[in-house]
Amino acid sequence: MRDEIKELLKRYDEIGALILEQKLDEFGDRLDQKPEGVDEVTYEEYIQRLAKEETDEATAKLENEPDESLGGKSMREIFDELSFEEKTEALEYAALNLDRGVPQSLSSSIATEPADMVRDYCGQVIGECAWTEEEMTDENVLFEMQFQKAIACFDVLVKMKEPCFIKAVLDRYMSYGKTREFVAESIAAYVEAFPEVSEPYLIDLIESNVDEGLEGPYEDVVIMLTEIGKEHKTEEIYQTLRHAFRFMTNKIYSVICLADYGDDRAVAMFKNYINRNQKTIDRDLFYEMMSAIQHLGGDISDIQDPFGDFQKKQGKK
Repeated sequence: MRDEIKELLKRYDEIGALILEQKLDEFGDRLDQKPEGVDEVTYEEYIQRLAKEETDEATAKLENEPDESLGGKSMREIFDELSFEEKTEALEYAALNLDRGVPQSLSSSIATEPADMVRDYCGQVIGECAWTEEEMTDENVLFEMQFQKAIACFDVLVKMKEPCFIKAVLDRYMSYGKTREFVAESIAAYVEAFPEVSEPYLIDLIESNVDEGLEGPYEDVVIMLTEIGKEHKTEEIYQTLRHAFRFMTNKIYSVICLADYGDDRAVAMFKNYINRNQKTIDRDLFYEMMSAIQHLGGDISDIQDPFGDFQKKQGKK
């Protein structure tokens, strides 16, 4: 990779870090202005999200507006002038070395290259990357850093609206008992970006494995389907989430998902479950179901509390 491109990427990273620091300081002053009744952790996350959003807006301008120091060109224009090989070298360098990761303008520029070429490249990188520490072959490379290349390729695929790897990605993901959270999140981001393609795969994975308790990666699949369903509600998605509640070993996941999905038909199902299992229901599951019923607009006054302290717990929040 040419030195001037490497310096451009380093400059982007340094300026991005300064912008983020400035925004965090700016929004940090608002932490003391938390509205009454708002949870402290929730409010802090809200402030951090606002800071990140404004940082992203500022860096987008940095990437796409002409800059005198770049000869009157924008970063995007410079990236567009590179060969495909130079772009992918820059992407891998940025993924491995920049705190802010790959510039969006670089990912977008790669996404405009011939589709077959981009698919081949992304498929190779994603396929060759280790998805767990156990798959790492080079002890001198950090797993967290190496997988950033796969994350960058998922982003390129989303930008070029290319869902061709959905099934292969899900098949590989389901082969692991557990993966790191950032791996799961990147897989979910790609899968959820293409609801029309992903929905039937996710539904089939759930419905075909209900007898196994839907543990491990299947819990993530239920969450992915829920996220898709929140924006694209269908009867089939609701029925699949209902089946997940019935068969999941850890029902808390499905309760949270049904509450997030937002179909109030789940209220009657939760109430019936509580009534049938008064003597055996787990305390944490009971609390989650009661909260879900309230979230869905249901009435909890007719529910017998086997622990006798749900209302007290609510009062402490």
